[in-house]
Amino acid sequence: MRLARNVLGAVAVMGLGIMAGCGPGRGVVPVEGQITFAGGPPPAPGYIYFTPIDMQAEETGSEPRPATAIFMKDGRFSATTFREGDGLRPGAYEARIECNAATGGHGPVRSAVPEDFEPPRVDVPAAGQKSVWIELDVR
Repeated sequence: MRLARNVLGAVAVMGLGIMAGCGPGRGVVPVEGQITFAGGPPPAPGYIYFTPIDMQAEETGSEPRPATAIFMKDGRFSATTFREGDGLRPGAYEARIECNAATGGHGPVRSAVPEDFEPPRVDVPAAGQKSVWIELDVR
């Protein structure tokens, strides 16, 4: 009897995990783009952190969720919320950029993003879009 109850509990927990959204279609829009530094390529690979701005579930149809993107020296990136390159949920985001470059040789690493750089706002339209292309420039 106890074994049956434990098995039943395990099945219920797995069912909740599946219902919570393990499958595709989590309300994300594919977002790709290009990041430049003063119009040129990035000095080094880096990251973009997409932080939701005052998004409410009622406005977007889904809970706000932060996301990330990795860019290489060519500056291209694909945003990731749940799975690599799946995109962003609809709404407004602040795009914080992190890119560190060596000062030469084995010297210290410094941020390639100026201290006074304001993270840009990125708006992702409602789900149903095939994809969104964004361009970011760090000056």
